[in-house]
Amino acid sequence: MTIQRGGNTSTNRRSGRGGEGGGNQWARTSMPPNGTDNNRGGPNDRRSNRGNRNNNGGDQWKRGQEAPKPRPNNRSGGRSNRGNRNDHHQDEFDGPVAPLVMSENRWMPSKDDSSRAKTEKSVKSILNKMTKEKFEHLSNQMCDIPIISYEVLTLMIHLVYEKAITEPTFGDMYADLCVKLSQRVKRNTFVKIIPSDEEPPTEDVEGFVPGRTSTSGNTVYRWSNDVSVTDAEIVGPHEDPESCLRAALDQGNAPTPIKRGDMELELHSLQIKEGMFVKIMKPVAKEGEDEEAKEEFYTVFFPLEEAEKCGQQLSKIFLSERECENDGSKQNSFKRSLLNKCEDEFNKQDIYVDWKKEKKEYEDTKASLTESKRNEIEDELDFRRMKIKKQMLGNIRFIGELFKKNMLKERIMRYCIHSLLKVEENEKATKKTGSPVIRSLPDDEMDAEDHEALCNLFTTIGKTIDTPDAYLYMKYYFNKIETLSNDKRIETRSRFMYKDLIELRGNRWKMRREQETAKTLDEIRKDAEREERAQEQQSQRSGGGYRGGGGRGGGRGDRDDRRDRGDRRGGGG
Repeated sequence: MTIQRGGNTSTNRRSGRGGEGGGNQWARTSMPPNGTDNNRGGPNDRRSNRGNRNNNGGDQWKRGQEAPKPRPNNRSGGRSNRGNRNDHHQDEFDGPVAPLVMSENRWMPSKDDSSRAKTEKSVKSILNKMTKEKFEHLSNQMCDIPIISYEVLTLMIHLVYEKAITEPTFGDMYADLCVKLSQRVKRNTFVKIIPSDEEPPTEDVEGFVPGRTSTSGNTVYRWSNDVSVTDAEIVGPHEDPESCLRAALDQGNAPTPIKRGDMELELHSLQIKEGMFVKIMKPVAKEGEDEEAKEEFYTVFFPLEEAEKCGQQLSKIFLSERECENDGSKQNSFKRSLLNKCEDEFNKQDIYVDWKKEKKEYEDTKASLTESKRNEIEDELDFRRMKIKKQMLGNIRFIGELFKKNMLKERIMRYCIHSLLKVEENEKATKKTGSPVIRSLPDDEMDAEDHEALCNLFTTIGKTIDTPDAYLYMKYYFNKIETLSNDKRIETRSRFMYKDLIELRGNRWKMRREQETAKTLDEIRKDAEREERAQEQQSQRSGGGYRGGGGRGGGRGDRDDRRDRGDRRGGGG
């Protein structure tokens, strides 16, 4: 007797492996289909069932009948799919393949900012440890930081500038650091010249299309100050540079990029070909490697119109390579970058205009606010004004220190003075007459910060800028300063600052008290010893005078003795 479980038998479990999922499968509670036996089959049955593994269920196909249509089987895995190993799929090719079209979200090279972050960390670490005593050692470390792009150069200038503004006492030291950096960065190795087959620009500026291939075959040039070899993704490897170029120009079969990882690359060549910017690189040769080993090349490329989107800076087109080199060196010099930074920071005085606007809005709504809210807003406005003032005064002093180190020209200082005095010079008239032609601006109202900044600037650069060649300019400036010093509309503090400035110039810019600057530990010790000796000498002089006076007036004891002796004589008589 055979034991049944839910209408199924072990025989059916074995024989039904190839037929599961078929059309005539039976449910757990239904009767088994025809052709099956509830009893465990014998050897012959098992052999016959093995041949049905490729049967999809139902009646077996007989010769002369139409083959059953294959049923779709969307199930994956499991025992039910074992019988479908020999299923045949229809050929889905139904005509020629359409050519590939570049999509908007196609692969584009991404910029790697890891080198920038590393440089920022190194520069901040050095600046935080910078002192007058450690200046030589730390400044050399700063100069050894590789400047691989214009972005890194401007980052270094920005960090030094911010440090100098927040620590005005060390302004002369940071100015010396800028001098040292400018001497080290005289040649801008990060400026790269790029040959191009573009059509040179014509007088029809509106009709000029960047990247259009030249029909004349002439070569033009561009420069870039931001060519990186640390791209996150690269294309390769290739056997030679020509293979890299072919891969870049074959837009229909663009190769799949790979991750660069820790691979160190060096630049091999740059070019603009058929509207594509193509950068070719190769791995850096390591020590001990076989020099005869086969070289590998990698490339990064993108359409020229996508340069800004990819973070790649490009200059305008130049007709000659020498003209391109000269312009690239001039635009990316350390002094030029520092000048741009000074101008940007100086023009930040416009921030004060926003503060005034907010201050006026507060005054208009002050009556409707609670006392706690008024105190909160007033504290916030006072803090912001103090921060702006500190930033502006620190900037003015550092600009003056740079001028004293010949990092900035005199005309830059005149621009700063004119901006603070609210005057304007007619340069053409000045050249024509030989004397400065200066007039006051319509909006010549000066803030308290302008008065203080002007006095600080002249205190810093007065001895350097007050030369016989600048006599006429200085005469005009101090005539106006004399007028301001007697203007009762200006607050008393500012008027007396102007009077002190006039006195300082009359004393040939020799200050009564030494201005506080950064010093080494030896200089601090010497100053302390000098002050201690001066105090001892002063105490000795005061002590000596007391003893001398006591010698003469110390006759007070002698006079008492004489008085006593006289009394005794009188009493004895």
